[in-house]
Amino acid sequence: MANRKNNNFIVQGSILAFAGILVRIIGLVYRVPLNNILGEEGTGYYSAAYDVYSILLLLSSLSLPLAVSKLVSARVVVGEYKNAFKIYTSAIVFALLIGLASGFIAFFGADFFANLMGYPSSAAALKVLAPTLVMMSVVGALRGYFQGLGTMVPTAFSQVLEQIANAIVSLVAAKQLYDIGTKIDESRQTASTGSAYGAAGGTLGTLIGAFIALAFLVVVYLMYQKRFRRKIQRDRSRNQLEYSEVYKMIIVTIVPVLVSTTIYNFSNLIDSGIFANIMEYLGQSEKERASMWGIYSGKYKTLTTVPIAVASALASSIVPSIVSSLEKGEKGQIVNKIDSSIKFTMLIAIPCGIGLMVLGEPIINMLFPNAGYIEETTRLMMFSLFTVLTFSLSTITNAILQGIDKLKIPIINAGISLGVHVVLLPIILLVFKWSIYGVVFADCIFALIICILNDRAIKKYVGYKIKIFKTFILPLGASIIMGTVAFVSYKGIYALLHSNSVSTLVAILAAVIIYFMLLILLRIVDEATLYSIPKGSILVKIAKRFHLL
Repeated sequence: MANRKNNNFIVQGSILAFAGILVRIIGLVYRVPLNNILGEEGTGYYSAAYDVYSILLLLSSLSLPLAVSKLVSARVVVGEYKNAFKIYTSAIVFALLIGLASGFIAFFGADFFANLMGYPSSAAALKVLAPTLVMMSVVGALRGYFQGLGTMVPTAFSQVLEQIANAIVSLVAAKQLYDIGTKIDESRQTASTGSAYGAAGGTLGTLIGAFIALAFLVVVYLMYQKRFRRKIQRDRSRNQLEYSEVYKMIIVTIVPVLVSTTIYNFSNLIDSGIFANIMEYLGQSEKERASMWGIYSGKYKTLTTVPIAVASALASSIVPSIVSSLEKGEKGQIVNKIDSSIKFTMLIAIPCGIGLMVLGEPIINMLFPNAGYIEETTRLMMFSLFTVLTFSLSTITNAILQGIDKLKIPIINAGISLGVHVVLLPIILLVFKWSIYGVVFADCIFALIICILNDRAIKKYVGYKIKIFKTFILPLGASIIMGTVAFVSYKGIYALLHSNSVSTLVAILAAVIIYFMLLILLRIVDEATLYSIPKGSILVKIAKRFHLL
């Protein structure tokens, strides 16, 4: 029971991970028709605008949940509910200010950013995204508040609702505006208005999704507030923070998290700009380079970010959990939580990476039927294991360092990695002429360097050393067997039925079953580990029924 209690962050992280995976599945489902509506060119404009938006989103909201949850959980664990509430209200004010600033920059700087990125036609899409930044800032503060209280459920539900609204509105608006733009192209004898308008329609869904998420969280907050106010009334702690102190704490916490998160994600914006400008220098047209960037961001990254969502979810849950142990002086529990989070992340990341490598082409054909550049996209999928593994591990280790109050270390490590990345990518594109494959390779090197540097820092400050054999080698061995079974299953079923979708889905199901069996037979996970995840008791019953446990 104590072990299950100490691993509650895995339960909460699993809830958020399930929501994150569901969100990405919805994203996959709607991105298929969205890509078909926009085409590779329109997808390129959509992605270019989204790259700029993502950086501004980092500045306005993405670092807020982690920072706010860290501060709130530190106060809640010692019973300082009044201070926790002050942190929340101050975070909302901070979020509004920074959100308004980011939205202003996005709207009035849209043309500048679009030209800088090498995709002038993406400006309209970025302008539509500008108001979203304000709403997502407040959403980030609300999510951080609930996460600091120890529950990921409001965050999980809001993410799902946000994505459902995003999917519906994106498809409808993209189709309508694409048709309008196409008619303008026909009347003016231009070529890209339809793609540009369609991309703007796609981003409208993001705006509406943010509004839905905000409305949901406000309702949940109002429902929960009566209960929390009772806790505030019972708070007799003498340590009462002034608002000036609270704002200082928020800034001191948010700035390092913000900088490290921004640097960590800034590589994608840099990739887009470097790739577009170098490809233009090498003679590619805007349409050609937008199409290549579209298959990378619209297909490859869409698929590989699904398993990385597990690491992101665990990162959100482990920070308040480690802060709690840190406040209580439970050094042993900190090490146990670090070990559990890294192992759990790798147990998901490695097989997903192998699966995407082995079934890359069938999955692409199933999700993006009749799409162009299938051969190029399939080649990209061969990098999946390295992308998923390195980005998952770097994500969770960044969160661990932030949880143990080493906020500057992720900044330094990400900065070093980004410096190497900025030097390496142009060399790969200009000298080796690897085109879009060079972008993926440089991204993997970027994340790998962060993993190595973070591992050294964790070992130095906590004394934890990753158990290579059980964390990497055993799951990799099980995943290779799983991948072989999946590949053979696909080929055999396709030879019989000649249906790509059916063959792919059956092969994935076979892969899941085989991997689950191997995890238990190779003693990679035990009964206690299974119980530590949501509905783990069901998995234990299944394993015992088939005499695996």
